[in-house]
Amino acid sequence: MKKRNKLALAAALIFSLIMSPQTALAKTSNALPAAPSGLTASNISTSSITLKWNSVSGISGYYVYRATPNDSNYTKIATITSTSYTNTGLTANTQYWYFIKAYSRYGYSADSTHITAKTLSAATTTTTTSKKQVLGFTTYYYSGDTSSYNSMTANTSTIDEIATQTYNTDSLGNISGMVPTNQLTYANSNGIKAYAMVQNNFDGNIAKSVLESITNRQALENNLLSAVKANGYKGVNIDLEGVFYNDRSYYTTFVQELYKLLKPLGYSVTLSVPAKTSDNTTDSWSGAYDYAALSQYSDQIAIMTYDEHYPGGTAGPVASIGWVQNVVKYAVTVIPSSKIMLGVAAYGYDWSSAGTKAYGISGMYNLAASNGATVMWDDTSKSPYFNYTDSSGVSHSDWFENSQSVGYKLDLVNSYNLNGIAIWRLGLENTDYWTTIKTKFNR
Repeated sequence: MKKRNKLALAAALIFSLIMSPQTALAKTSNALPAAPSGLTASNISTSSITLKWNSVSGISGYYVYRATPNDSNYTKIATITSTSYTNTGLTANTQYWYFIKAYSRYGYSADSTHITAKTLSAATTTTTTSKKQVLGFTTYYYSGDTSSYNSMTANTSTIDEIATQTYNTDSLGNISGMVPTNQLTYANSNGIKAYAMVQNNFDGNIAKSVLESITNRQALENNLLSAVKANGYKGVNIDLEGVFYNDRSYYTTFVQELYKLLKPLGYSVTLSVPAKTSDNTTDSWSGAYDYAALSQYSDQIAIMTYDEHYPGGTAGPVASIGWVQNVVKYAVTVIPSSKIMLGVAAYGYDWSSAGTKAYGISGMYNLAASNGATVMWDDTSKSPYFNYTDSSGVSHSDWFENSQSVGYKLDLVNSYNLNGIAIWRLGLENTDYWTTIKTKFNR
């Protein structure tokens, strides 16, 4: 009986040590991240504030919180992995409050120190409006294709940059493509900056193979360096699309590595990224693109604000003004406005039960005329459209962009002080389209 009592007492003692609240609490507390320290505000302008803080080890990232007009009612405005963040799109002469939390798979930290910063008054600064940049994407579909070249030579005084749709990468990082030497020769002789675009055929599996392997990533990076050196490019345009959302960190790593390779050599790194109105990290189309992180390792980012309605979906505006504005409103909170190029379309789609076809601006007007259709204007989306029934009795719905609709997009570039526009693509636009650009940008 005494032996059993001793055993029971020993078991109870062990159980109490294992289940000690202090022990359990210590284990839980040790697993949570420490609060970020050293939070400061700098580079304050009329519309932006840059935050910086010390790194926290063993964490997944940081949450950025902001409040105004006082130190309450905070809203989470960003989820990032870096230790700095530029909050743009702010109001002049306004007080803002901030704090940071670190997070990991175990949870999130306590608040960092709360700090406050006030944007400058517009009255105390000298406002200078920078020249808006015009980038044109170019194509070269076959030997002797002059569509994009002719557009570039006709609008030389208005075009600052081109990105040639030249290279495709395979799963090992090898690149191939037909280099448009006439475009490059003309661009380099006329002060137009040329970027080598690389794509992945919209294939997430190719991107996965390249991005997740350091060997394949470095192969792609080095192949791009060789290509820009050999062909007189001034940099690259990375247009990897359809990247799986769980390759988000790998894509950011690739851009960072490429930037560190090319930038010291004097080459620019530019990106083309899907449009989005918030950062849904599991979105199948846009989740892989961490706007905030990518902006730190690129010279400019072209946001593809077109194909709101696309061939695989229902008919509708290519880029309704409300959707485009919502994309811009989000983008300027995580990317410096001076790096944002707003994607603008110079085409439209003809939807029918027989399939969907794309046309340039003149092609859309010709299609309407040949089918006796009247081009109408949708004031909500600020887009032209028309409908007709073809000779086979098939109904068609057509939406496109033109000189009038693009004008509303250029107004956004001016009002949000973006860097400029990126046109898809040279060769699809018409004379009126360029007239609007020259008028809105005072070119």
